[in-house]
Amino acid sequence: MDIEGRQSKSRFTNFQCISYNESYCRFEKCKLSLLGRGRVGASFYLKMFVLPADNAWINWSIYRRYNGWRPFLYNISTDFCHLMKNSNKLSFEGLVINAIMTKSNLNHTCPYNHDIIMDNLEYSDDFLRNLPLPQGDYKIELRFATDKVWRVQVTVFILKAE
Repeated sequence: MDIEGRQSKSRFTNFQCISYNESYCRFEKCKLSLLGRGRVGASFYLKMFVLPADNAWINWSIYRRYNGWRPFLYNISTDFCHLMKNSNKLSFEGLVINAIMTKSNLNHTCPYNHDIIMDNLEYSDDFLRNLPLPQGDYKIELRFATDKVWRVQVTVFILKAE
């Protein structure tokens, strides 16, 4: 909320989940839900068939819409297990992971011996407050790999309003 007590006009506008190999893992749920007036929550349930999930990497990309989606600011890959042990709270990765951890069961280090669940994560202007994002349409793509093979992609579309 801002100082006048109004909710942010920024919000999730779409949410997509892709499994590259459904014999490794499959999305049982991937959806946006209306939680209340002006509040949208993103949820997914990733059923894991090969456990434990270890040696994990994540690729982070931000795109902004200008006559199609164009790369914007970030496209980096990080050792996910190392990030979960040593999250820098002010980095782009730290901001996103800390937001996800508030509503998911990803709140521990590797290995992951269970399905991955995120339940009704709401967009907040605090998530990306330290990034210079002007108003507009953005998409954040998160791709996850284990054992050097890309397994899933989660894409979140955000409308950032002033």
